[in-house]
Amino acid sequence: MSEVSLSKTPVEELAGGDQPEEPEVYKPYKVFINHVDSYHSKYISAYVTDQIYGLSKLMMKGGAGEEAPGEEAAAVKPPLQDLPKDKYEFIGTLSSVYREPSEDILYTLSEDDEDFREKILKCGFIIYDITKYPKEIEKALKTLSILTEQLDKISKIGPKTYEQFNETKIFILISTIMTWGLTKPLDPDDPDLPLSEVDYRKRRPHPNYKEHYTCEKEVIKIGQQYKDKLKTYIVCAGLTYGEEEDILDFFFKMAWYNEVLPIFDNGNNRIPFIHVRDLAKALHGLMENAPPKPQYILAVEQTPTTLKKFVKTLSKALGDGKVTNVMSEEAFLYKNMTQTIFERCTVNLNMEPVFLVENLQLEWQSELTIAENMLQVVREFTAKRNLRPVKIIIHGPPGSGKTQLAKKMCEYYNSKYVSIPTMLEDYIKFWKESLVRPEKPKLEETEYLGEEELEEEVEDEEDPQQILEQIREMEMFMEAGVEKMPDDYITGLLRSYLAKNFCQNRGYVLDDYPRLPAQAKELFGQSENMGGEEEEMEAPDFAEKILPNLVVGLVATDEFITERMMKMQEEEIKDTPYAEEIILERLREFRENNTDENTVLNYFDELEIDILLLEAKDDDNEEAFTFIANQMGPPSTFGLTPEEEEELRTIQEQERQLALEKEELSKQLELEKAEEERKNKMEAWSETLEKLQMEEEKILVAQSEPLRHYLMKYVFPVLTKGLIELATLKPDDPVDFLAEYLFKENPEGKMFDPSYNVECEDLYTEFRGYIDKIIDENEAFD
Repeated sequence: MSEVSLSKTPVEELAGGDQPEEPEVYKPYKVFINHVDSYHSKYISAYVTDQIYGLSKLMMKGGAGEEAPGEEAAAVKPPLQDLPKDKYEFIGTLSSVYREPSEDILYTLSEDDEDFREKILKCGFIIYDITKYPKEIEKALKTLSILTEQLDKISKIGPKTYEQFNETKIFILISTIMTWGLTKPLDPDDPDLPLSEVDYRKRRPHPNYKEHYTCEKEVIKIGQQYKDKLKTYIVCAGLTYGEEEDILDFFFKMAWYNEVLPIFDNGNNRIPFIHVRDLAKALHGLMENAPPKPQYILAVEQTPTTLKKFVKTLSKALGDGKVTNVMSEEAFLYKNMTQTIFERCTVNLNMEPVFLVENLQLEWQSELTIAENMLQVVREFTAKRNLRPVKIIIHGPPGSGKTQLAKKMCEYYNSKYVSIPTMLEDYIKFWKESLVRPEKPKLEETEYLGEEELEEEVEDEEDPQQILEQIREMEMFMEAGVEKMPDDYITGLLRSYLAKNFCQNRGYVLDDYPRLPAQAKELFGQSENMGGEEEEMEAPDFAEKILPNLVVGLVATDEFITERMMKMQEEEIKDTPYAEEIILERLREFRENNTDENTVLNYFDELEIDILLLEAKDDDNEEAFTFIANQMGPPSTFGLTPEEEEELRTIQEQERQLALEKEELSKQLELEKAEEERKNKMEAWSETLEKLQMEEEKILVAQSEPLRHYLMKYVFPVLTKGLIELATLKPDDPVDFLAEYLFKENPEGKMFDPSYNVECEDLYTEFRGYIDKIIDENEAFD
């Protein structure tokens, strides 16, 4: 990775890789921040690492001179050689060992590392964010104690050494507005009077944020004790938003899926918001222009926004504009609703950031509030989450399977299925719902609504008589048949329909329209809207907004379509556009209107929109679906949140443990089976051995008998028979004859061995067979 500044050490190529080998020295521009992979830290480090340490402070001082009356202030630029060149460096911890830091992080470490203390003491800035994870409170105070211990040791050496010690540390605690959760208005008679930093001693925390409150007090207290050597600041951040979103992700996801967004209770509570990039700018401004005394700083937008206004503007910008009031008791019935989301979205605080505006003169990401700048916020969200809408037009002859393919694509991409009949039905539904008016708020309820909100409520209302006329006109056209509707009426409605948020955010699949080049030009060209609704954009931008990404042309022969229709039940297609006479007429009309020279596909080709010609080969058009999916890529998804990733890793680890246990159990069963077989063989072997031992005992008994008894029993009977045979035959060589006779009776020559026994010999042979078999099986098992 390339160097990020002239004097900055290279960023480690591998996250958490080898740290610098050279001993680290104190760097006033080195920053430690906890959880570098978190939402806040990621944008803080991204912004601050691009800034040069001390430059902002130097430029502000250079332009702070007094000017003569009537003359403009002239910023005195310092000499070029005196300009600082060191950019901020960031190190920090990870929220999980599985997470990766961004490219702006030099390296990562852990509070449990042996050299953590040494690394912290080499940093000029220590930032701890306790807004999301309460467990970080204890770590923040423990790290702060490391800094105080260092100063205590130096002060014990002597006052001169303490004064000469120039390694100043700045500790910044990023806290939450929930430590003000139960703060009462400054003036009960004037609830619009905003709270500011000077009122921080009057703050009262939400019951679930008392630990945060205690931590804030401790940080301020320590900063007062050590003054210039250790400066401490509290940055109380509002509800952060922007880019991929964090805590507000709950509402943004619901809006993207076009669900009805909840407004808790009446929604008139004021919420202090702040863009995450403005929070980063505020941190940088504080780091560059640190006040001499401990400071409590509010990092919020200049004007708070009510929950109702936030939810309504979000629903209009990203969803279909539908909201509903939900009682607090019912809030947790929503999926993914957490206690943290509910608490922070129901807080009611009116704050103003005096320090950011007057002291830091912060350049805001936008001077508008989150509600006023909602379109840009939504663009950030969809771009960062890569939520690209898939816009497809399906064109082809009647009966080729367009509708089935279109609905399949909608299911795959979570897009809106659009056809002329479904569009007309939706318009009637929208208009009828708009006629159902909610009850007007009572007088005491309207007192909590500002004049702007009341005017907005009135402006949103449409004339009921006009809506009824639109419904009657459309129902009259539908009774006559969609095919007989004027093209300008259909295209006008369709232009407005495709421009709605549910088509723009999720995408659409337009089925069987436009059919003619003239219809396509009127729909996507620069003609005016004919649907009775005003368009806010210029015509070229509007046309580009609703244009498709891909046009699919299904190619099917008349024989294929006829055969496909014949497979359908007669009752199924009777009195439908697929009846035999109607389908043939529609097919003939399609062929006439779609020749090589004159087809609606040529219009899209001129606009350089991708056209995919696919042959319809079966009822499911599975091959065509695969081609389209490959062309458009996988569907957009939100991915997993850090909490969901952690839960998934836990499940995967449990599955891995179960697999290991299963494997271990399988091995155990195999061993038990082998042990059982060995046991059975050993029992058989023991029985054989027992018999052998009995025979050996007999042999021992035989060996203990007198030799005379042995000769009389075992030798003389055979020898006697030999002598009788010798006397009878009278051979020429009686000695050889007797020897041959004895050998014939005992060929192995064991007759005179006292231990020899024929039965014992047979048992021994059988025993050796068992032993050899067991040895062979054990060798095979090993």
